[in-house]
Amino acid sequence: MTQLDLPFSEISAPVTLAEALAFYHDANSNHPRRSAIRSAFRAMGRAIGLPLDQISADADGLRLLLAKASPARAGLKPSSWKSQKSLALRSLADAGAELASGRDTTAISPEWGALIDRAELRVGIGLSRFARYLTRMGVEPDTISAEAFVAWRGELLDTSLRSNPDTSYRQMVRLWKACEHKVPGWPQVEVESPEDPRRFSLPWEAFPESLRNEVDDFLSSRLHPDPLSPDPAPKVRPDTNKGREKNLRAFASALVLSGELKAEQVTSLAVLTEPVNVRMALGYLRQERFEGEVRPHLLSHAELMKTIARHWAKDLPKAEQLGHLIKSLKGAMGHTSGMTPKNRERLAPFNDPKNVKRLLELPQRTLKAAADKPRTYLTAVRVMYALQVALLLAVPLRAKNLTALKLGENVIESGKGKTRQVRLFLSREQTKTHTDFTAVLPARVVALLDAWQQVWRPLVLNCPSPYLFPNASGELRSRGSLSSKICRFVERETGLKMHLHLFRHLSAKLYLRFDPGGLETVRQLLGHTTIKTTLKAYADFQTEPAFLRLEEALLDLYDTPLKSRRGKR
Repeated sequence: MTQLDLPFSEISAPVTLAEALAFYHDANSNHPRRSAIRSAFRAMGRAIGLPLDQISADADGLRLLLAKASPARAGLKPSSWKSQKSLALRSLADAGAELASGRDTTAISPEWGALIDRAELRVGIGLSRFARYLTRMGVEPDTISAEAFVAWRGELLDTSLRSNPDTSYRQMVRLWKACEHKVPGWPQVEVESPEDPRRFSLPWEAFPESLRNEVDDFLSSRLHPDPLSPDPAPKVRPDTNKGREKNLRAFASALVLSGELKAEQVTSLAVLTEPVNVRMALGYLRQERFEGEVRPHLLSHAELMKTIARHWAKDLPKAEQLGHLIKSLKGAMGHTSGMTPKNRERLAPFNDPKNVKRLLELPQRTLKAAADKPRTYLTAVRVMYALQVALLLAVPLRAKNLTALKLGENVIESGKGKTRQVRLFLSREQTKTHTDFTAVLPARVVALLDAWQQVWRPLVLNCPSPYLFPNASGELRSRGSLSSKICRFVERETGLKMHLHLFRHLSAKLYLRFDPGGLETVRQLLGHTTIKTTLKAYADFQTEPAFLRLEEALLDLYDTPLKSRRGKR
């Protein structure tokens, strides 16, 4: 019997963590680990950022809060957070909460084990938890049916603390279907994967060909607008066009799903930009996708429709009506300058100097640890992530620019010995603001860069490549994949939740703490075209340092004798 397997008095499921904590104060005040358990509950509350009586104890509510939890906010290192969270969740289950264990230790039955061994290793790992569940339920390959899938999904939704249990279920079903086609003897079960609620767009084939042709023409015209046009539209980048194509399909789908028109009636962009249709599509998105809230995504759709009406259809009265709609949306959204609540929450841990130091020291700490390990691919990848973090801290690049850096073209060396310098250069074709960008790398980053190029980079690719961070084939790495992996690396090593663009916000925050009036320097660091952009995003960062300076002035007045102050006048 373990310490957590002691017999408890009869209990009912706690509603909040406060009730679970009270369980160890009252009914089990003599529990041998009660002090550690109480500490673990309080640590979880600090990491989530809410009082314990506001933290739900059921899986559905707790999983959402844990997904946003920040161990750095609680002053915990990742290893400490892992042990504290594990103890708190086990103790919560012992207090009566219905939660699935983090790891199912049920031994897979020989029948399921034999099938999984025939599958690819990656697929077998992905299906192992479901196989353990089936074994626990007494379901073997010759008796499995669709009901087992339904039961498994229900258990995930009711008791799992995974951040998105439905996504886990969909992934499992995809792996299962792959095995039905590839693994001999794999059970054939008629089961459908639930639709991803985030994906509602109809395929282009559902709409008339005339609409798709006009969309293609519109997007092409934005790449190369006519400069001699009396009302030329702004030129956009290919990535912007790709996003517009996706948004146009989503908007047309929203119009159809609203019930206002059938798909075959959406024959042109003129139909999409009719004000009544725009309102119906936005209404559907607001109610069905955004829980009745007016979010920035709605504003983006409306602004795209106005752009099409003005610059493509040349229908100024329609564009004016859509302008009034946009004004109404902005009024409903309220003040939108400054950080979003989510980004502000992510930056909050950096108010603690210990967390700032933990992130700043991560690159050098990783390189030092790698020197004592075998030179393997996995160690080389960790050094790559460390260098990327060092670059983002020294030169707050956008994700696209970071992944596409090329040796000799973007990473340029000059001089030798003491006069050696390494610069990052981005041409106007590579920057969002269409201006050249140059930055000299500090010595600590150059040391990491040299180690990466000389020792570790050759371990991650099989052929010559111009890219600083190539994949194994020497080609450009996927931007989305690399971004998510860097952020997971940072969270795993420091407990800090980051996304790549947050490094830019962090640079502004740290510099303005050092120089509260330095918005122009921040503008240059981030490559903004005008100070208006910088002021809109980061003016709020000047408030806290301003109050600190006020306090310093007040303390100076408190400490200065009255006669001295009169003399200064």
